[in-house]
Amino acid sequence: MSEFILQIEKLFSAIGDPEYRFLLLEPLISYGLLFGIGMLVAGFFFKAPKLKTAAIVVIGLAALTHIPYKDARVAAQPRMEEIYKISSPPRVEGFNENTKEWVSHSWQFRLLICLATATIMIGVQRNKIGFGLSVATALLGLLAMKNAMWLNYQDAIAYHPNLKVHEAPIDDKKVATSIPAPPPKAKSQKSETKPKPAETQNVAPAALTQPLSAPSSTSQSDYRIPPPEVPIKSPQPRQVQPLPRY
Repeated sequence: MSEFILQIEKLFSAIGDPEYRFLLLEPLISYGLLFGIGMLVAGFFFKAPKLKTAAIVVIGLAALTHIPYKDARVAAQPRMEEIYKISSPPRVEGFNENTKEWVSHSWQFRLLICLATATIMIGVQRNKIGFGLSVATALLGLLAMKNAMWLNYQDAIAYHPNLKVHEAPIDDKKVATSIPAPPPKAKSQKSETKPKPAETQNVAPAALTQPLSAPSSTSQSDYRIPPPEVPIKSPQPRQVQPLPRY
């Protein structure tokens, strides 16, 4: 229980820091507008007046979050400059440019707050004016959401440079081509003493070699072994004795 209380105390003290406060509020703007517009479209599709009213309230609160967010971002800018002006000047320039963009787009969020308030007061479907205000609120909410997400992406690029190309430097193909090829291995002395292949050896003249073809009929007897002589015995009559008579 004591650890839980310590974490709550640290969170309250961190919210007092403008640098953490603008980081905490920035996603609420984009996600609030996204869910509010989605609820409004679903309310028109299902013809649910209460859902439409709840969606307009969510859109208005998301646009209202821009005011404390902008103040916290402007208050945190001098500290960001002191931290990164030596180690990473491009981050300071990108953060300052994004801060100016947030300030210049303040009119969109203020107008969105006014449209949401007027739509709730008149009614989403009470008459054509309420319907037109709800449609204008949805369209302006889409524009403000796109700008908020784009500026969030620009901040992410400043602190995560790999997002510029969406791939890690190790995956770059140029790195592989810049590696020098290994030097060729020196030939050993054993390779010089190897015998020449059969194709390069000297071949004896044809006159001094015997042909590989079969010998002629006249010389076949010289190469054949004569069969052994087996004496042939002439058949002789077998002697037969007569049987005795009784």
